[in-house]
Amino acid sequence: MRIYLTILFTIIISSLFGQNIKQSPNWFELVKGKYQLKSLSQEFETTNAIDPQITINSITKNAAYIVPLEGGILFFSTNSPISKSDVAGRLSSSSLIELLEIDYRRTFQNPDTTWKFSHEVWYKLRVNNQVYYTDYKIHSLSINKPLTKLNQVISIASQDTGYDNYYDNGYPEYFHILAFDQNADGLTLKFDSQELDLECNCEFWEPESETYHWKELESGALYIKLSGLEQSYSATWNGKQLIEK
Repeated sequence: MRIYLTILFTIIISSLFGQNIKQSPNWFELVKGKYQLKSLSQEFETTNAIDPQITINSITKNAAYIVPLEGGILFFSTNSPISKSDVAGRLSSSSLIELLEIDYRRTFQNPDTTWKFSHEVWYKLRVNNQVYYTDYKIHSLSINKPLTKLNQVISIASQDTGYDNYYDNGYPEYFHILAFDQNADGLTLKFDSQELDLECNCEFWEPESETYHWKELESGALYIKLSGLEQSYSATWNGKQLIEK
């Protein structure tokens, strides 16, 4: 059964992301405790600032988004940092990224609350042509809509929070609506809604499940409605502003 679950998990994750997937043989063996993110650790200090990336050639399976907490997150030059010399810099603003590899290592179960889990997962990514590593969770650009009249593209970015010890597997939350200007060189990020006031509590984010609906208006503007199990969010993007309903 464990082998079957491991294979199934790898297949699901591989279909979500287009880059290399690595999974430790111990991934499904629960460790008692809580994983502490090295990307938020205070033991690794740096004055080197990493500039966010705001342009991409196109939205592919490897395209993703990362949203730092206030104070920023650390990027490393290795996926096993042990000293300050392994710190590449601090990212303080949201950034587009190219996701190169995901390394699933360990799953931790809170000893006091058995339904709470934390995970050691490392992401290898490229930002402004530089390769970095972080264990801070990314946002997927899973739903995208070209707006022909506005020469723009709208994306819904979210984290696949997963369930139990199944990391990155469904249950999207922490939504952002992104708007890109389309030009000869690719896409340039024009707008980030910041985190929407929406809790989905939905297993997957699929049009047939009516979790999202959008309609391109005659003017070229886009009406957007996102529906969770108990909450919903609606707004219209007019090319310059997101007007919430």
